[in-house]
Amino acid sequence: MAKYQKKLEEDIRCPLEYGLTRVLDDIEMLAQVHYVLVNPDYQGMGIVGKMIEYIKEKYKDFMYIEGMPEDKNNVPFYQKHGFSLMENGAAIQICNYDNVH
Repeated sequence: MAKYQKKLEEDIRCPLEYGLTRVLDDIEMLAQVHYVLVNPDYQGMGIVGKMIEYIKEKYKDFMYIEGMPEDKNNVPFYQKHGFSLMENGAAIQICNYDNVH
């Protein structure tokens, strides 16, 4: 979490106080949840669940709300909140941490 918090603080120029989520959408059809993070001091308090429910409400009229959990162990959490595994879906990524200054 520390490496993500440092990167986020650099990206948004403010500290991660409680939690942070990033969702990108195409205005009417697809919303993609890129990450849902909670400060370790506040984990276990239901904050992520509340953020997910807020996202679901905000994008309830979209055809798709998608996410790619970084850790497969988090999939059951998302399923508990109504997400299902995509048929033939796979996460792909190029990570250039070495090139970030």
